[in-house]
Amino acid sequence: MLHLALETSGRAGTVALGPVDADAPDAVAALPGRRRGQVDLLPVVADLFAEHGHTPADLALVSLALGPGSFTGLRVAVATAKMLSLTLGVKLIGVPTLDLLVAQHPGHAVALNVKRGTAWSAGPGLEPALRDLSELTELGFPRVADLPDADLPAEADVAVLYRLAHARHLASDYDDPLALAPAYIREPEAVTLWDARHP
Repeated sequence: MLHLALETSGRAGTVALGPVDADAPDAVAALPGRRRGQVDLLPVVADLFAEHGHTPADLALVSLALGPGSFTGLRVAVATAKMLSLTLGVKLIGVPTLDLLVAQHPGHAVALNVKRGTAWSAGPGLEPALRDLSELTELGFPRVADLPDADLPAEADVAVLYRLAHARHLASDYDDPLALAPAYIREPEAVTLWDARHP
């Protein structure tokens, strides 16, 4: 039985496939192009299954990064994961992207959804919260963020997602597919702009 992991919260979307009883995937595939969240996810997943001689009927677990991150990428991944869970009866695990990046970069401060001088952030001794970027800078940790001066870019590794989901699978800690939703820290900018123009 197989574990499929979907990471579409960052700029470079990836998917991974491997045994459900393993903590590392056998195969990883990148989603091509800028429209990956809209049109590329299911074709890449289908190709990954075909290349390795599997079908969706072999699935036991689907995991995904929940964001914050790419608005459309997250919505499509959540819809895809929920569809697979509900139609095939497989288990579902959603991992917040902040948790994923903190595990990927121990000792770093992670800052996501950076806007107006603030970011959803966490790091050594820091619980997830919306913080001013100056506060993170003053703490002196290397930063993982979508910022030009960041020490590392905020790109989640699908293999880390796979590993974190595997640990939750061993603990039988699954999510309800009907309740699972993307993690949006702020409303989409398009909504903010619309409300500003149409009070």
